[in-house]
Amino acid sequence: SPATESTGAASSDTAAPVDELTITGAWARTSPMMATMGAAYMTITSPVDDRLLGADIDAAVAADAQVHEVVMVGSTDTTGSMGMGSDTTMAMGGEMTMREVDHVDLMAGMPVEFVPGGYHIMLIDLAEPLVVGASITITLQFETAGDVVVEIPVLDEAP
Repeated sequence: SPATESTGAASSDTAAPVDELTITGAWARTSPMMATMGAAYMTITSPVDDRLLGADIDAAVAADAQVHEVVMVGSTDTTGSMGMGSDTTMAMGGEMTMREVDHVDLMAGMPVEFVPGGYHIMLIDLAEPLVVGASITITLQFETAGDVVVEIPVLDEAP
């Protein structure tokens, strides 16, 4: 990887090419008192084609952090669904479920959103509930960029 450093001031309001991996809009949802799971969200943009391979979290926060996606399962019969995209389509066409993914491909300069109902970092066996005002640290593992440490604030809803 190049050892040169960017000398220009970082500006988030320009459409200039991304010269380093950026993670924006990071947040973790508050968890109810009895919850043992949590989720963290963010937008990742890589300057080069890369791959998110996994995530690590301090054991004081949770036992494990995994990259998950929400997918539709069991939707093979489409004969009864009218009006694609309506609320009844989802109810009639299977159910939403989460599954761990072994990687997320990142295309150079293309933001990948980790959002409720899509990709997210699943926090497993929380040591204590996530409360608004707290923040957690997750280390994301990339094939090219290596380990990237992200401070994630706990919020009620997306920033």
